[in-house]
Amino acid sequence: MMPMMVGFLFRVALIVLDHNDIFNPPGGNADALVFTRRAFEWSLLDWPNLLATFNYKASYVYSTIGAIFFKAFGAHNLVLPSLNFLAGMIVIFLAASMTYDLWGRKPAIISAYIMALFPFAAFNSVIALREEFSILVFLIGLFFFLKWVSGKGFGWICIAFLFFPMAVMIHPGWIGAIVGVALYLTYFSIKLILSSVKGAVANRRNISKLFSSIAVLVISLTFIAGSGGISLAKGITIGGENEEENVAGLIESRFEQDPLGGSAYPGFVATGNPYTQPWLIPMRVIYFMFSPFPWDIRSPRQALGMAAMLMYSFLAWRLYKGWPLVKKKDECIALLLIFGALVFIFSIGVTNIGTAIRHRTKFLGLFVILAASSFSTLKIRFRRL
Repeated sequence: MMPMMVGFLFRVALIVLDHNDIFNPPGGNADALVFTRRAFEWSLLDWPNLLATFNYKASYVYSTIGAIFFKAFGAHNLVLPSLNFLAGMIVIFLAASMTYDLWGRKPAIISAYIMALFPFAAFNSVIALREEFSILVFLIGLFFFLKWVSGKGFGWICIAFLFFPMAVMIHPGWIGAIVGVALYLTYFSIKLILSSVKGAVANRRNISKLFSSIAVLVISLTFIAGSGGISLAKGITIGGENEEENVAGLIESRFEQDPLGGSAYPGFVATGNPYTQPWLIPMRVIYFMFSPFPWDIRSPRQALGMAAMLMYSFLAWRLYKGWPLVKKKDECIALLLIFGALVFIFSIGVTNIGTAIRHRTKFLGLFVILAASSFSTLKIRFRRL
């Protein structure tokens, strides 16, 4: 209860500061205004034409959702931030709940505090951007998926696959999560087949899980192909309509363009040939996950990004400390594969520190659940409320 209350008050304070133009969270100006203005314009349409604006392949699904609320309850600048506020509170609860299922009470409370107080997660909860809604839908799908991994029935993964595609509709970058799920299902199927070959007796539950995983794997791959491919952020897609370009060529193209913006990556990270300079892709991953570094700070506002660098460094350290426990749990293997797919896909497509912070905040909850494997060793005491 206490971290939920702290997160609630923190977000209320941010909304008040933003609404009175005292402090505007990053991303709360141009992008948020575009989503809000489009939602208002569509809310003026009659219901059939408003609903016709829904296009699951477009980036403005979030504006269609906003237009429906504007149409039903009236337009106001705080409508979309309020919806994100509610989504953000549920995100805190879901991350803590999944942590509790895996690691217990104390890690769950620490996880809830991190989700409640991490500045960039709170920013997503109070501005009119699609990030928070997509995070919420993804975590709901992840919740049901982990229940299936832990041994629940086939229905749980079916429910998960109602929510994962919805997350992709809101933000196409979540296709990486479906890639990660497909990787886990492949891993599980091969593991079960190999154990059977070695003479181990597979129980009925594992056999059922094998066939269900193969069925969902087929659905996953079909969805990836049918969605126009895998979006590598910033316009790069694998498996789309342009079949002449292969994966290697698409990845290489992301290292040919000069980075843009005041917080662009350094040239030694952003440009080069990833095949003749094999350190470039690992450097992209490091910069995506842990930037900005001290030499990247060019203004006081950019210094705020140091909070993100410190938090993700802390989580990586705690994941390292908890690795002996993580590698023994099937749920954690699934989380790692999903996390790895998301990180790789976004790392290749991003060349700006501000954009990197915004995108990696999407899977903060996923990272926190994994890092919580060693939170029980932290010397922090909590009173029951």
